[in-house]
Amino acid sequence: MGRGQPLLSHAGPSRRRVAGTALGGWPGPAASGNDVERGLEAALRRTRVTFADNMDEPVHRWFRFPAGFSARLVRDVMEALGVGRGMLVLDPFTGSGTTNVVCKSLGIESVGVERHPLLAWVARVKTYWEFDVGYLRGAIERILERARAEAPLRARELLGEVRSRPELLRKVFGEEVLAQLYAIKEVVEEVEDEHVRDFSMLALVSALRDATDVDVGWPYVLPRRKRRKGAVPPVEAFARRLLLQYSDLREVLSRLDGGIPRATIYEEDSRELTRFMEPDSVDFAFTSPPYLNNYDYADRTRLELYFLGWASSWSEISEKVRKKLVVSCTHQVRELGLPEGLQPSEDIEEGVREELARKAQELRAIKRRRGGRKDYDIMVVAYFNDMARHVAEMYRVLKDGAYYVMILGDSAPYGVHIPTDEYLARIARHVGFREARVFVLRERGRRWRHLVESGRRHGVQLRESLVLLRK
Repeated sequence: MGRGQPLLSHAGPSRRRVAGTALGGWPGPAASGNDVERGLEAALRRTRVTFADNMDEPVHRWFRFPAGFSARLVRDVMEALGVGRGMLVLDPFTGSGTTNVVCKSLGIESVGVERHPLLAWVARVKTYWEFDVGYLRGAIERILERARAEAPLRARELLGEVRSRPELLRKVFGEEVLAQLYAIKEVVEEVEDEHVRDFSMLALVSALRDATDVDVGWPYVLPRRKRRKGAVPPVEAFARRLLLQYSDLREVLSRLDGGIPRATIYEEDSRELTRFMEPDSVDFAFTSPPYLNNYDYADRTRLELYFLGWASSWSEISEKVRKKLVVSCTHQVRELGLPEGLQPSEDIEEGVREELARKAQELRAIKRRRGGRKDYDIMVVAYFNDMARHVAEMYRVLKDGAYYVMILGDSAPYGVHIPTDEYLARIARHVGFREARVFVLRERGRRWRHLVESGRRHGVQLRESLVLLRK
């Protein structure tokens, strides 16, 4: 492998001049300066990163999951890197399916991998477009007719039953509204066609946060806090969502030039890709892996998991979801029983191993001074051990010369900076990727400035980056 200096480039919308800065002096390839990278830098200057932009995009707006990323970013990066029809695209942490929906709209076959069962289901529903739209329209009209006619009576019959539902649901909706939502759910569950049933159920699940007047914004559900917007009656909220989905589907189908490309969603583990995917089969990969920021991806979907009946308690969510995900929060550390003093894997590049061990020791010392409440020392090491396994699997399934793009942020638990983008790039080079480069997209953490000034939060400047790897 070559031993030039990779560059950390500031390429986000707020940085009009690309500034090359040595990334910690770690061994790696020199910036090639070729047309592909220049095109990528130009695309990143004009593109935002966050999921919020997707709320105006057909299909992407069917389910709000703010831990996602911008569909436009996916399109722009794919165009810059020459990704097109006839290729196979993989998103190994597909979340609610942003990459797969983009690929489907462009006529490109794709695969998505997601271990979180709810998100895998959402992605699967969002990427099933093989409907006869006339048939679907008739089915939707019948469902809405039944929901409007039957939901009030069914809700009265369900009032006693909803009192046994998880407390969170009763606090968020109140018993009468919750009974109406379950009445609509019964109507949807009686639909015989599996794809129409899932299409309609997604509309109902997405309507949950419209049908309450308490704060159910992301990332927290706060039943005691009222929000400014009032609640939409359940049947009306469901109807709005269902008709929006139908309208969006018609729009994207009208734009397709040719047949509908396949999108395959696996509810599987991205640390074990070769268990269900062929080696050397993927032409391009784009993802946003879990951020190392103590964000509990399982807890953030508790409302939906409880309503669907896929879980009924915190411990059940842990068994069915939390324990199966890449470690990125301290809840997982405790529930997996990970030991204090956990060591970085031998599969991680030696320099990164040494830095992780040193930072884990620093975090452990701070934890003890603060009373031992947050196991950031264990979480950080476990995260990179999991991600090293994932990067090695990605190397195996990608074709030679294929690009792998990751969108991610760094972190600073207890004020100890963890340059996640740099470490993953170095791990990738150690695995065998011949190129690794980091583009800084934007700075993060400005909205917490008042907490920094009051001494309640660290003052480390954080960033969101694009890591570009090439096999």
